[in-house]
Amino acid sequence: MIAGLRPSIATTYFLLLLAALVTFVSASPLPVNTESSARRISSPPSNFAQSAPQPRLVKVLTNLLKVNLTNILSTPDPALALGRTLSGSDLPDPISSITSSPNPLTNTDSPLPLPADIRNTIIQKTTMYSGAAYCPSVEAGNWTCGMLCDANPDFNLTSNGGDGSSKQRWFAGWNPTTKEIIVARQGSDFSHLLTFLYVADFLPQKLNAEAAKTFSRLPNSSRASSPQVPVGPLTNNLSSPLTGPSLADYAVVNMGFQSAWSQTYSDIKTQVQALLEDHPDAVRVFVTGHSLGATIAVLDGIALRNVVPTSVQVEISVTGQPRVGNPVFAALLDQLVQTPAENFVYHITGYQHSSNEIWIPTANSNSSTPAVLCPGKENQNCALSQVLNLAVKEHAGPYFGHYVGVPADCRA
Repeated sequence: MIAGLRPSIATTYFLLLLAALVTFVSASPLPVNTESSARRISSPPSNFAQSAPQPRLVKVLTNLLKVNLTNILSTPDPALALGRTLSGSDLPDPISSITSSPNPLTNTDSPLPLPADIRNTIIQKTTMYSGAAYCPSVEAGNWTCGMLCDANPDFNLTSNGGDGSSKQRWFAGWNPTTKEIIVARQGSDFSHLLTFLYVADFLPQKLNAEAAKTFSRLPNSSRASSPQVPVGPLTNNLSSPLTGPSLADYAVVNMGFQSAWSQTYSDIKTQVQALLEDHPDAVRVFVTGHSLGATIAVLDGIALRNVVPTSVQVEISVTGQPRVGNPVFAALLDQLVQTPAENFVYHITGYQHSSNEIWIPTANSNSSTPAVLCPGKENQNCALSQVLNLAVKEHAGPYFGHYVGVPADCRA
């Protein structure tokens, strides 16, 4: 489900199950890349073979039918203790005027003016690179996609991969002007059935070991820092109980998002490591994406922190990001990253955003539209205040006058 509208969880569940059943009946074979999804731009495109998506459909349907909806709807989320513990830590907030809310579920802190440097990053880098990930010319290895590419004319596209179906498309490269390694992820394309299945498969899954390793190194990551480990009602649907010495052992994420990420992360890691070797003067790895691509980019950024030298920043800047994980995941992510640029998509009970949403409140906004930075998690003065008014079409933007995922914007 990829809409700005937020129906009840029961309605959401019913629609996902119905859509999956209908899709199962009408599914046709889809192209699946039989080779590695990563390639240097000089390499010829990979060959494709036909493969039916029925096994994935059966898995999603089984997961939806097994979900304990009663527990998700009725169980109080016990994440308050963890939120209070972590938000009361001595770690400085990325913006000194912002204080973390003691309630990790919702808060009513007053929105703040959006700093100019964050606005400029969103306009020039986040929306442009993530938008370019949708473009056929970039998929073909050419940095010629109209204004999306022209916004960063010095960027050198070095590798790309994915097929847009079983594996979300991505590209990576080097910008010598900003001395940044760029990783961009394609978002949702519902003309491909498997993309729908990644989004529909919202059941919980334990965080991947590579990403959990990053979290386990954080100052407040030990279980001892929060004796009562609040994981939330989503874990009622896990196949086995969560155990371990680190809070990272209790981080739970959306199964579909993590499945989509795991298809290509090893290729991303290989390309980033190669670019770091080629460019020892790199100051930053900039990871971006939109929609489903935003969730994958978040997981990219977390896991890449393990392989990128500490002298090089890892920055995650995304738009249209759904909630990725449970309150434990969101609280640990708050410790790891600086202020994220994200916009709400769907709202399923038990999943939670990390802190500091950037909200563009005016429909049909342009580059001069006021935007605000919303302190804390799930701020009721921002996107949550518009739960019943958000339109599906607004998921693509505009973000300061720019749409993401619109084919017309790819024209040279």
